[in-house]
Amino acid sequence: MGKKCPLNLASGCVLLTLIIILVAGGPLFAVHDPLAANADNRLAGLSGDHPFGTDRYGRDVFSRTLYGGRTTLISSFAALGAALALGVALGMFTGMFNRTFFDAVVMRLVDVLMSFPFMVFAMVIAALFGASLLNLLAAVIAVWWVPFARLARSIVLQTKNEISVVAAKALGASSGRIILFEMLPKVISPVFIMATFELGTLILSISALSFLGLGAQPPSPEWGSMLSDGRAHFFQAPHILLGPALFIMLTVLALNLIGEGLRDRMDPYEIIRM
Repeated sequence: MGKKCPLNLASGCVLLTLIIILVAGGPLFAVHDPLAANADNRLAGLSGDHPFGTDRYGRDVFSRTLYGGRTTLISSFAALGAALALGVALGMFTGMFNRTFFDAVVMRLVDVLMSFPFMVFAMVIAALFGASLLNLLAAVIAVWWVPFARLARSIVLQTKNEISVVAAKALGASSGRIILFEMLPKVISPVFIMATFELGTLILSISALSFLGLGAQPPSPEWGSMLSDGRAHFFQAPHILLGPALFIMLTVLALNLIGEGLRDRMDPYEIIRM
């Protein structure tokens, strides 16, 4: 018998699926235009018509939360995918051809980026090129590939002398073929587990930078910018922060549960219970 699905993995998948369904089906669940202002209904409390109330412009917070989730989640998944592809490619290549000039350059670049705070780097990018979600994602990709590259490189260094790899070299397989068919399958599982944890951190970082005004710009809804927009009225109408804060918390929780479940399930030293 195979391994049973850990409870935290199942719980995380269910929770993340529900969030994605709500966000993707925004027009089905949100009856109000997320950009429509209503000055006569400013800072209204929770009600059947407005489950999360309204903001200072009278816009429905529930609708804006669902539509804002599209911006946050799509940008986070896109940035993570690009950083993951770049990091794994560089890590595997430098691991396969270590002790070369290219490997030395990439590793020194990794050291520099790891010592430079990401928030400061994003602020520098915003100061040079302007505050926008596109510039924020460029800053994310420029930094977030580093942990994937380090992990992929370490795995390749550990496995490049295994019998299967040595046999492939002896049979005349090219370096590209060895990387693709021998190394990549060994790299995928640990990198995918790391990616689930990194995605939660990435969502928090993008939301935090949008909160500071460096990401999505008003009036476009985005979870971080919604928190920033509602902070001025926190004591008067704290409910306007409920929607984005709740969805950020639940999304990160779901990703952490999935990451822990995958780590438990893919651990080669875990005892298989019958």
